[in-house]
Amino acid sequence: MAAPASTRYATFVLLLAGGVVALLFAMRLVAAAFGCDFSPFPYLYLPQDPGLVALLLVAAVVVTGLLVWLVLRHGEATFWLRHEGGGVLVPIAPLQKLVAQAAARHPEVVRAEAELRVTGGRLGGVVRVYGRPLADPARLAAEVEPLVVRRLFVIAGADPAAVKVKPRILRVPELKRYLP
Repeated sequence: MAAPASTRYATFVLLLAGGVVALLFAMRLVAAAFGCDFSPFPYLYLPQDPGLVALLLVAAVVVTGLLVWLVLRHGEATFWLRHEGGGVLVPIAPLQKLVAQAAARHPEVVRAEAELRVTGGRLGGVVRVYGRPLADPARLAAEVEPLVVRRLFVIAGADPAAVKVKPRILRVPELKRYLP
């Protein structure tokens, strides 16, 4: 899954700012290596008032922190699996694979994909099933949903949050693209 636009823009700005700062210090170090008294910092026209400089530095730290938060906020989704003695935090990706496998066991399903999310401490989400040609989409969704709900119950040990099964009936020419 691709990162959201805000994450990509924040990453770009952080890399650009880091590159500019590295370039400024590299210019100063190269000049010092050749015995020159050159520094690019006086050409930045920073204010002479120490209070204003401090305010600008605080603003730079806040903006940098915000950008880092934008980049890191979309970490891997996890779910807390409870047990009598505590529990364990697991990534959702393997759980999605288990749910998709449960849906794919139906004889009319060619392929299944699950997108799980945690809502109120319970697993739920959308399961897309790709059915064989001429299958009835409403019947397929009605038959696959209990399989998915049962699998989520076994995984989480509790009733799942809202689960939606979205069937798509394939045409014969599309089959080769979706077969395992």
